Amino acid sequence: MRWKAFFARATEAHLHLDSYLCEEAHRFVSWHDIMVSKKPIQAIVGHVGIEVSSLRASEKFYKTLLKGLGFKVIMDSEDAMGFSNQNFQVWVAESREPRVKRDAPTGEEFVVADHLAILVQNKGAVDAIEREMKKNGFEALFPCEEHPQFEPGYYAVPFCDPDNYVIEIYTRPEPKRI
Repeated sequence: MRWKAFFARATEAHLHLDSYLCEEAHRFVSWHDIMVSKKPIQAIVGHVGIEVSSLRASEKFYKTLLKGLGFKVIMDSEDAMGFSNQNFQVWVAESREPRVKRDAPTGEEFVVADHLAILVQNKGAVDAIEREMKKNGFEALFPCEEHPQFEPGYYAVPFCDPDNYVIEIYTRPEPKRI
């Protein structure tokens, strides 16, 4: 699918989701706060796009991972899939000529560049995703573990999709209010 056609379909899915959010805005405080804030600049990440070499090879990975995190499929076509948890969207699209070829991380990196990290509420949620992925044939890149080098209480598990794109599921302590 050409990117122009993909974005046309994605825009249609966005419009459907945006109208739903408008109807249910009182339930999504972070979205509502960002959209009506009187502060100079308020921002959250709204969506991410991930390019894959084969959508069908990546489909089970993303559906297992994202459905386990409470995302719903909002678009599923021949060349692209869209997922939403009503506050954040993940778009996965097949590219005829991949622009990037990724090697799997070795474990020697301090931080894996070019990865998506999804924050969940607690260690139990991180552990549950690791179990669900394993049950569906996807091994974690590294097991669930704490990473005090980032901050005390940072707990994560990373996975590689079929194109070696790293998706990390993590939790961290709630920041102290000053």
